[in-house]
Amino acid sequence: MKISTRIEDSVAVLEISGSIMGGSDAQKFRDEIYDLAEKGIVNVVCDLSKVDRMNSSGLGILISNYTTLKNKGGNLKLANVNKLMEGILVMTKLDTIFENYETVEQAIHSF
Repeated sequence: MKISTRIEDSVAVLEISGSIMGGSDAQKFRDEIYDLAEKGIVNVVCDLSKVDRMNSSGLGILISNYTTLKNKGGNLKLANVNKLMEGILVMTKLDTIFENYETVEQAIHSF
């Protein structure tokens, strides 16, 4: 998993590519969220357009980061979720937790 971060309108956009499978990736993702929160950036959009796989550990990472940001008064929203990922979110009922947008721009403007 690779994470590229940019700040747009006081919202962090994390472009994630590869697989979200847990392990060292979980720590990398968590560290990125904590670093942003320490800087006062608590609204985050995860651009998942380049994610090809995610397992239950990956879902756990998203939930953990969502909780961290919510506890700091922010939010984590998803953008560009592909059909496979959307199916996983629906099946696990996480589509009722995460706000999901078709584009990063839509997600940013929702804050």
